[in-house]
Amino acid sequence: MRATLRTILFLAAGLHVALAAGPGDRDPLSRLVDVSFRQTKLGDALNVLAAQAGFEWSYNAAIIDASKLVTLEGSDMTVREVLYQLMGDNYTYKSNGNYLVIKKQKQHSDELSGYLRNPQTGERIANATVYDKKTLRATKTDSSGYYNLKVKKNAEIVVSKLDYRDTVIVVTPQTPRYQTIKIEPVEAPIVTHGAPVVAVVVQEVERLFRATADKWHSANVTEDSLHRRFQASFLPYVGTNHTLSAQVSNDWSLNLLAGVSAGVNKLEVGGFGNFTREEVRGIQVGGMFNELRGENHGIQVGGLYNRAGKINNGVQVGGLVNMTGEGAPLNVQVAGLFNNTPKGQALVQVSGLVNNADTIQGAQVAGLVNTAQTVEGIQVSGLVNNAQKVRGMQIGLFNRTKDLDGLQIGLLNRHGKKVTPIFGW
Repeated sequence: MRATLRTILFLAAGLHVALAAGPGDRDPLSRLVDVSFRQTKLGDALNVLAAQAGFEWSYNAAIIDASKLVTLEGSDMTVREVLYQLMGDNYTYKSNGNYLVIKKQKQHSDELSGYLRNPQTGERIANATVYDKKTLRATKTDSSGYYNLKVKKNAEIVVSKLDYRDTVIVVTPQTPRYQTIKIEPVEAPIVTHGAPVVAVVVQEVERLFRATADKWHSANVTEDSLHRRFQASFLPYVGTNHTLSAQVSNDWSLNLLAGVSAGVNKLEVGGFGNFTREEVRGIQVGGMFNELRGENHGIQVGGLYNRAGKINNGVQVGGLVNMTGEGAPLNVQVAGLFNNTPKGQALVQVSGLVNNADTIQGAQVAGLVNTAQTVEGIQVSGLVNNAQKVRGMQIGLFNRTKDLDGLQIGLLNRHGKKVTPIFGW
């Protein structure tokens, strides 16, 4: 009778593996099974589990109480989930080809692991960020919702996922090291939606780091949620802030080659460069570049290139190029070749070749060309000054404006339709 029952179970197992596990699922721990054990001996349950998921066991029988009676019912459970439910977290499980190895846990594990699920639907939640709030060690859940993270004895573990409420777990020495965590969904927010070569290269490098390191962490963890007094890194995401670097605002930051952060509050130095997501309020120095998506309230100094999404009472000093998308008054740009603030206001722009701004409220000085929509101050160039409206002075070989309230000094001066040599007014 027992032999017949076992044969039936093994035939059923073969059918279930074909339907549930899938040909591409090679890791036995991740294979899906349906189980129904009612006061079943643990040894028999393990044999049925192996048959259903299509793998073989490797373990010392002395470490398991095979006669222990277990009860468990569930569908679409991973083998890992079933094992933790049946045996607890006093064992470790490791895949080796099509074998599953069971070993006795010698000491309390320094890892927290388990699954994330939606409590409303029961579905597994993939690509969520699980991180230690103190050490910033982080991981993301895999396609089955599984996570595994090294933790300290006393730690706050935060689970973050776009469109879900953040969940915090306090880990103590008594906390079970296997946790199924349920996180509640929230309504999704409504989202609204000719650079120099060096700028394009820097931005492409940043996209590479984003694509390979923090695609999901960036979506899950908000930048204003994390702050550290100090960061040290070798490359982006290879440092003290780990894979959450782009979500952390630092007071002090030292990047041997390059680093990434949400913000700079006091000082950041990068051997080659720095990538910043939100804002600079202190001083940022890059051996070659500084790439800031957000707002510069401080000072950027780049050997070759500085870029900011916006400048607000900030300064950019670049060996070759400075760029900003928008600018408020009282900012300064100094570059060896080119300054560009096409949508903003600048107090001072000084470059070896070209300056471009929407509004100048001070001085624009270039070796060759200055261009602006409005100048409230002075334009000085070695060749051409061009503005739609000037309230002040233009000094260059060729000066042009449609609306002049001031003085032009140059070889040829044009304002409106009037052209005059030497002086225009």
